[in-house]
Amino acid sequence: MTAPLPISLFPFLLLIAAICFTICDANSNARCIQSEREALLKFKNHLIDPSNRLSSWVEGGDFCEWIGVVCHNSTGHVHQLNLAPTLSEPDEFAPCFEWEAYERSKLGGKRNPSLLELKHLSSLDLSYNNFSSIYILKCFGMLGSLTHLNLSSWIPGRNSS
Repeated sequence: MTAPLPISLFPFLLLIAAICFTICDANSNARCIQSEREALLKFKNHLIDPSNRLSSWVEGGDFCEWIGVVCHNSTGHVHQLNLAPTLSEPDEFAPCFEWEAYERSKLGGKRNPSLLELKHLSSLDLSYNNFSSIYILKCFGMLGSLTHLNLSSWIPGRNSS
């Protein structure tokens, strides 16, 4: 049986933990990869976002905190992009305003290859949005790390150019 740590070591261990937490927190923005931030902003700039749900996607700050962006904990690379609408599809008897809100929650836009710059992207969810089907053929097959692609209820051609 091992002897318990003396109580006098406890404050020392707390101090080490606090220093480590401070250093890690101070470096949280340092883990952001500028090229990935620029790729995400370029992608956003080519989107039609009627509900303004990507309003957190702005220059500066930690893009790992942006809505829909999930970064790898240790590397800071964009690991997942979850851009499915936040509203679920109303039932067929729902009032018009619910359908209008649902349609506004969908993203659309121009074809843009900027997502190819996200070399570590493993999961991409663009389900229930309005993008061009040509975008699928030209870009997604070139994302070498991609293991999960969700294009459920993809509506090709609407709101695209």
